[in-house]
Amino acid sequence: MDGQARGYKPPAVVVQRAWFNATLDSRWFIIVGIVALLNLVVTLEVTALSVAREREAGTFDQLLVTPMTPFEILVGKSLPGLIIGVIEATVVITMVVYWFHVPLRGSLPALYLGLLIFLLSAVGIGLMISALSITQQQGLMGAFLFLVPAVILSGFATPIENMPELVQYLTYLNPMRYFLIIVRSVFLQGASFDLLWSQYWPMALIGLTTLTTAALMFRKRMY
Repeated sequence: MDGQARGYKPPAVVVQRAWFNATLDSRWFIIVGIVALLNLVVTLEVTALSVAREREAGTFDQLLVTPMTPFEILVGKSLPGLIIGVIEATVVITMVVYWFHVPLRGSLPALYLGLLIFLLSAVGIGLMISALSITQQQGLMGAFLFLVPAVILSGFATPIENMPELVQYLTYLNPMRYFLIIVRSVFLQGASFDLLWSQYWPMALIGLTTLTTAALMFRKRMY
């Protein structure tokens, strides 16, 4: 006779429980990731077309005869992308919380700090593309050439752990990888500043590198 027939109960019962999504609602994971996706698309397009549009219209030459330095021009081209990105992110986050009812469990300042660093890195990449582009079509194509692999290698739809090892190393160059971890951790896991520093500094390094490279490219094209 087995234990159940003798009236014995098993010594332990295994109960599976999801830590951060008890109902296993997959839309929480996807919708939160869209915050990063939309911000990258819009910010990159706005900045990638900024200088190319002026070159194509012939108004960029007027900037060359002004007393403004390349740094001041770079700041002027960066601010619209940052402002639009913050406004768009605020609207999307509001919709995620109140329209789709995804809980915001973590620190909102921690989320916005990650957002600002992410936008700086996206603006830097967009300005690099814009500095190389002569026409808007070139700027648009350059932005999409970066967007497609950036989204694929970010972990938005496919876990990075399931990618080939060489591809996993390439994802470290992608700012969207880090911001996806930040936004999902803040929304679903209740993360705060102390748990997200390991995601902040790589994005800040990418942003510093891309903005510096864009400034050097602008200086070279202006003089």
